[in-house]
Amino acid sequence: MRARADGPLVGGAATAYVERRLLHPMASLNRFPKFFLIETVNTCNARCIMCGIDFDKKSKKIMEDDLFGKIVGELGQHRDHVEKVMLYLDGEPLLDKKLAARVARVKDAGIKTVNIATNASLLFEKTSRALIEAGLDEIYITIDSMKKDVYEAIRVRLDFDDVLQNTLRFIELRDAINPRLRIRVQMIKQELNHTEEPAFRAFWKDRLKPTDQIVVQKAHNWASAVDVMKFGDEDDVNNYPCIALWGTCVIHVNGDVPLCCMDTETKHKMGNVHTQTVAEIWTGEPMRAAREKHLGGRRQQIAMCDGCTLWREQKHETGNLPAEPS
Repeated sequence: MRARADGPLVGGAATAYVERRLLHPMASLNRFPKFFLIETVNTCNARCIMCGIDFDKKSKKIMEDDLFGKIVGELGQHRDHVEKVMLYLDGEPLLDKKLAARVARVKDAGIKTVNIATNASLLFEKTSRALIEAGLDEIYITIDSMKKDVYEAIRVRLDFDDVLQNTLRFIELRDAINPRLRIRVQMIKQELNHTEEPAFRAFWKDRLKPTDQIVVQKAHNWASAVDVMKFGDEDDVNNYPCIALWGTCVIHVNGDVPLCCMDTETKHKMGNVHTQTVAEIWTGEPMRAAREKHLGGRRQQIAMCDGCTLWREQKHETGNLPAEPS
């Protein structure tokens, strides 16, 4: 584990930190996003207790085909630069009935890795087969407890037995259809489950491949919007620039590009891909100004960034993990 900073990293030290975390030089990171979070649907069938989003106030929209096609067209032009496209954001991506076709469309554009993250409640066999056959490269499945009562107290509205059986069947189908597809089973560590990590890892270890991932991820505070379990590193987060500003371009269902994935209501609008290219937004003045504050040790000047624990120095407790924001 990296030692805590004595004070805010600035200038060259801040730049080196971003480059170390994202494994790319700053010039490459500034040119075009390496990673994308694309929200094709903005609703969810769960009401998780640690979530900072009020889905009852969401408009429940699906991204229009033309807009999705415009985005994918530009991504294809940068296929050698882009590392990963994640077809999800705040809600449950399987509520988008076109998801498998959209996975296939992104793969046809030449993108190396296409990923989704799901609560698995809707990961039925037909859907699983369609996603695997479409060319999905990775799937993140969050199961916050192996105890039915604890799981259902955290993932309100979901049924533990359904989620578990859907996940186990997906693993079987993956092994049969495309063994290269990587599965990450993860748990969000919080007050109700913080003692369960050993049992969680033991359960999944014998059911997954060595190339898969078992991850325990610290609950974060949704840009200080919710109170969650403390892990002892909360007071240090403002000392580091947030890697999300260089790593991941977030696109909402209506085409808005917010500051980051925590900007769930687009309070800091960087642009809109209806009228701009991703490249124009990524290199534009709003994004440049936000990055300048982070590199100057002044992230607290952006209220949303002040104290946000999403991309703390140690987001994950342990695990075989990629470097990019995900």
